[in-house]
Amino acid sequence: MMLRYIQNSSPRRSIVFTFLTVFLLAVHASLPSQAEVPRAKDAPKPLSPEESQKKIRLPEGFEIQLLAQEPVIQEPSGVAFDEHGRVFVCELHGYNVEGEIDVRELNKTGKLDTKVRRLRWEFMGGKIADEAHQKQYGKLKLLIDKDRDGKFDHAEVWAEDLPPCYGVVPARGGVIVVCAPHIIFFKDTDFDGKADVRETLYTGFSIKTIERGINNPRWGFDGWIYVGSGGGGGT
Repeated sequence: MMLRYIQNSSPRRSIVFTFLTVFLLAVHASLPSQAEVPRAKDAPKPLSPEESQKKIRLPEGFEIQLLAQEPVIQEPSGVAFDEHGRVFVCELHGYNVEGEIDVRELNKTGKLDTKVRRLRWEFMGGKIADEAHQKQYGKLKLLIDKDRDGKFDHAEVWAEDLPPCYGVVPARGGVIVVCAPHIIFFKDTDFDGKADVRETLYTGFSIKTIERGINNPRWGFDGWIYVGSGGGGGT
């Protein structure tokens, strides 16, 4: 049956291949020479928070509520509730900037690139990595519900000059942020809503690629805080 199907469909396959060849030649001929490939204008738009919420499937007896959205938070990578009921969010900005730079450079050739590949394997170090590093950083925010409607409408920035953050956990009246190569402690001692203590607890954790740093700090049952090792070691 399989052989018969292949034999009978051979002429059709030839027609399809011929059509694809003509189509690809037409696409190639329509591209500008030595100019950037035109950007797609029909890319799908992101869903609104409310639309996204409707698509989340939950177990029986559970419900989900929207607590914060852009621009109050942007690119969040961790959330923590402290002993006072405050909500902290850390952010990781600049993920996959290397890929964006690759696409930009490939686009300058004016040729349709049909292969999924890196322009240069420099995201581990080199020009592309250096350019991407300038756009990669982390933030720590305390979320505030000013109008008390159950939704956070303001964020007090505790730090915005951090390396990309990979997690936050409450500790000693403040929070500990994991942002390789550092682990940093923040605390508000005068209760003005802003951090006046910033202490680097540990440093020296290596970074290979942005998504593989130390991450996900969690309290253990033994009273220690455990951190995922990521893709590198440290001291």
